[in-house]
Amino acid sequence: MKNNVKRTFFGSVLAFFIGTSCCWLSAVAVWFGGFAFLGSLITFIENTQILILSITVVIAVLSLFLYFRNRINENEKN
Repeated sequence: MKNNVKRTFFGSVLAFFIGTSCCWLSAVAVWFGGFAFLGSLITFIENTQILILSITVVIAVLSLFLYFRNRINENEKN
C-alpha cells in the first residue's frame, strides 16, 4: 500500500510539471538558445495560419458528418 502512495505522489508531481509547462517551457527554451528555433517556428505558423485554420474547419465538419452518419445508421439498425 505504501508503494502505491509513492507512485501517486510522484505521478501528481509529474502531472504538475507537465501541466505548468506552458508557463516555464518557453523561458527554458530561450535560456538554452532555442529562441532562433522558436522564432522561425512562430514565423512559419504565422505564414500558414490561414491554411491551418482552414484544415481545422474541414476536419471538424468531416468529423461531425461522420458522427451523425454513424448515429443515423445505428438508429436504423434498432
